[in-house]
Amino acid sequence: MRPTVHLETFVFLTTRQPIENLPLQSLKPEMLFQEDEGLSIITTKDLAESNGFLDYTFPCKKISLAVHSSLEAVGLIAAISSKLASHGISTNVVSGYFHDHIFVPLGKEDAALQVLQDMMKAAEHIPSDDSESEIMEVINNNTIASSKKDTEDNADDTAETVNYAPPGTICEVHNLYQSKRDDNGRTSWTKKKPDDLPSTGENSESAQYALIVRHVKCYDGRKPLQIHSIVVQSEHLKKVLGEVLDGYPGVTMTLERVEFRSPFKPFVHRWERFASARDQELDSVTKSHVELLYNILEEELRDTIARKNDLVLNGVVTHDLLWTIFEPEDEIFSMVGGRPRAFRFKSGETNCRTGAFDLEAQYVDFDGDDFGLRDKDFEVAPFAGTMPITALPVFPLRHRSDQISVRDALVARGAVWESYKGYHFKYYEGLAVGRYMRREFKFNIKSRIIIDAEAFNTFNPDESVSVYPTCGKELTDDERLLAAPTLRGYSLKEKRWLEFNLDSVKEIVWDSQAFDSLVLPQDQQDLKTLILAFANAQSKQVDSFDDVVQGKGRGIIMQLSGPPGVGKTLTAESVAEVMKVPLYVMSAGDLGTSASRVEEALKDILRMVPKWGAVLLLDEADVFMEARNSTDLWRNELVSIFLRMLEYYEGILFLTTNRAGNIDPAFESRIHVSIVYPDLDMTSRRHIWQQFLTRTAGAEQFSDKQLETLAGVSLNGRQIKNVLKTAHLLAWSQEKPLAYEHLQTVLKLRDATSPTANGV
Repeated sequence: MRPTVHLETFVFLTTRQPIENLPLQSLKPEMLFQEDEGLSIITTKDLAESNGFLDYTFPCKKISLAVHSSLEAVGLIAAISSKLASHGISTNVVSGYFHDHIFVPLGKEDAALQVLQDMMKAAEHIPSDDSESEIMEVINNNTIASSKKDTEDNADDTAETVNYAPPGTICEVHNLYQSKRDDNGRTSWTKKKPDDLPSTGENSESAQYALIVRHVKCYDGRKPLQIHSIVVQSEHLKKVLGEVLDGYPGVTMTLERVEFRSPFKPFVHRWERFASARDQELDSVTKSHVELLYNILEEELRDTIARKNDLVLNGVVTHDLLWTIFEPEDEIFSMVGGRPRAFRFKSGETNCRTGAFDLEAQYVDFDGDDFGLRDKDFEVAPFAGTMPITALPVFPLRHRSDQISVRDALVARGAVWESYKGYHFKYYEGLAVGRYMRREFKFNIKSRIIIDAEAFNTFNPDESVSVYPTCGKELTDDERLLAAPTLRGYSLKEKRWLEFNLDSVKEIVWDSQAFDSLVLPQDQQDLKTLILAFANAQSKQVDSFDDVVQGKGRGIIMQLSGPPGVGKTLTAESVAEVMKVPLYVMSAGDLGTSASRVEEALKDILRMVPKWGAVLLLDEADVFMEARNSTDLWRNELVSIFLRMLEYYEGILFLTTNRAGNIDPAFESRIHVSIVYPDLDMTSRRHIWQQFLTRTAGAEQFSDKQLETLAGVSLNGRQIKNVLKTAHLLAWSQEKPLAYEHLQTVLKLRDATSPTANGV
């Protein structure tokens, strides 16, 4: 049976309210919601009340389309919306549980009514035996066809009557406004300016006033409102505040409008200055403007300032008022790594996640090229009640009773630190800090070090340091106060880039007898003079002779060959000691085994050592110097790399080998001096025994016969040193001075454990 299509003539302005709030008898137009105003086309689904809510309607004009049937409302709504859109009428569809609403803008009612009338005429011609789906199809088809025809007609009319200017040629602004979000949260852009824009509070009228004070609700139970922010517009007031807040970070009083926000930190920190400015002799207008702001802030900040003054007077502070005692650019004090440090305070805020008071500060450092500032963060964990200010992990230096003496000591330390700019060769005894993969490691160092921040950054790029280069070439006392008490450099013994404590750096005690202690056979004594002459000439760049290729062949390479313990290493050590330069010792194990790793390590070392004027000793160099052959390709590659690197080395290099006869011929042209050390003879051994005993127990305690007996034992220099060390430990355990008997005991022990030993 054909569903009933009932056409009625009602137009509604609609609002949905709880029944008890809006009786039907009292319904009036002004009670309608603004966002629901407009023409409402309602497809009636159910006229019953729902959950205590009812659609109240205000009669407007007499036209509407209502369908009382099971016909799908969604299809009808879509047809109506499409038809209206084709006539340039925007729609907003709101799907309710009982009714579907199509809202059209006010002022578009007449056009919308005409569209509805056309649709009703189409519905009147539906045959009585048509099915429900056919009824819907007739309405939709009519709508689409009509829409298409209207669009074509409009296009024709437009083409005849409207002439548009070329794109981008009209020197005007075409404003578009964002529409309200639909049910899916989407927006679009429209030419129509929104009707519900709030009125602006700051305009030409408000610009007349010296101050704009913004208020917000307050929920602390003491007052209903509190000040959110203050905008200073008075030129008289800005001039006074420019002096009061001079140098305060983030405040520029020359702006047209200067805004301060609660809790008004600049005024809390500079309140005494502001009060003094208020008492100065000012013209009447300026004085009234200053008085106006002072009275507002005095009432707003009275409690905060009074609490702060009371706490500071008693030398304590609460966590919530920590910000009041830290003023930007304050000198603050902290113990860092057990050492007193001073920093420049920049800013502080309470961390909303942890509740801690986080501080940002700066200190002076050196990156190898420039002095400058680096950042340092601190944290004051939450605490209950009050805490002594000087018990905080960081606090303003002015709160120390001995601030003058502390400041003087830190400035003096900063001057010493400044003097270590550049390269320095020193002795170090204490803890040093190294970093790897962002982790910090501590090392107990007792050796010679090289202080060189520039090399630290160059050869240790993963831990390089950078600064904001805000300081000059020479520091002021204020900058020396903030200097970091750490020096960056290299530990020669540990072969690590480390940070050293300034207080643990000492001068080197040189061994002036080192070269005299070097024992060589009688017929080779002149070689000591030759070696030293070569080394001194190279260190002073006396030899200006260069290779055909720039930079090649400018180093001095000496080969020391012979069995272990005959003085090869001691030769290099003695040369470095006499020249008072660093000795960099490396072995094949330090360089790795792969060709690429060896090349990379050698490249850095051969660049680094000449920079320091150091002596380089490559111990046990046989693996890099052994003659190449056709079967061992890996060794051949290492030898080739080493030969190529030596070409461009510009320093002093000692190569020690145990097998002089198996050296690759290519090295012969690169080695300037080659010395072969024979096994120690009895005379040499006696000399070595006498030297060691003189330095320890005193050689005069030993008779010539005893020395002859000791020299008769076939030991090399290193073995003699080890015997003496063991004998010293034995004497110490017996609480006796070192004696010949202790040496005999150690040598007999050695005879019993060493199959090659020939004892006393």
